[in-house]
This record gives sequence, structure tokens and C-alpha cells, in this order.
Amino acid sequence: MNGLYVINGAANDWSEAIRLTSGELYRNGCVKEEFYEKCCERERDYPTGLTEFCPVAIPHASKDYVLNQAICVLRLQEPVKFRSMSDVDKQIDIRYVLNLALLDDSDHIKIISQVITCLKDKEFLVKMDSLEGDDLKGFLIDNFFKGLS
Repeated sequence: MNGLYVINGAANDWSEAIRLTSGELYRNGCVKEEFYEKCCERERDYPTGLTEFCPVAIPHASKDYVLNQAICVLRLQEPVKFRSMSDVDKQIDIRYVLNLALLDDSDHIKIISQVITCLKDKEFLVKMDSLEGDDLKGFLIDNFFKGLS
């Protein structure tokens, strides 16, 4: 994994939240310019909001739009609505957006699996909420990429 970027911000809706994360990945040379639009297209077809108990969305686009593997984590000042992965007709409040820019399909599966395992732990979310800056970044790196090469 080349990079993990953690940003704080405000968005009016899900597409603006994805724009913030995609923009950070683009500025850091991780994705192509089209990455944002491809993430939005995918989100419209395959929503990535987890559950109301786990206020996280995991948007991403095809590896065709990725230059260097990275994840951008956005902590929103106020939640925004994303459609639920498990019930596409349901909208849920999302506080964290984890935009994945991954090149390797096997890494993609491993990382999503590890992220979801972490996010199922309520204490993990409490810790995410309590940390700032480099402390939050270090915590996420230690947990999301545990056991990955």
C-alpha cells in the first residue's frame, strides 16, 4: 500500500464527499482525473454505505483509473446520506468515507475484508472518533493493513 490520506471536511451530499476524497487522491498522484466520475458512476449502480450501525461508505473505481495504490479517509463534520449496500432503497447517514484506489484485485479483497472486520467492532469506531491527525492515520494503518504485505 503506497499511501493512506486522512482528511476532515464537510459535504452537502454523497457525491461531494466522494469529490473530496477523489481530489485528495488525485492531488497526490494516486488516480487519474476520471477517477471521481467513475467512483460516482459505480456508487449509483452499486451503493457502498455499510449500515446505520457502521456509518461508513467505501466508494471505489476500477483499477483502470488508479496510478498508485492508496486509500483516502474522509471524516465528515456532519453525516451525509449514502445508499445502503444491503438495501439500495434505504439511505443511511455516513460519517466516514473510505475511498479505495487499488491496483491489485487480491489486495482489494483483503483490504475490504480487513476494513469491514475492523468497522464491525464498536470500540474501533469509538477510537476512530477520538483520534486526530497522525494518531488517527497511524491507528488506521495499523488496523486496516495488518497482515498485508
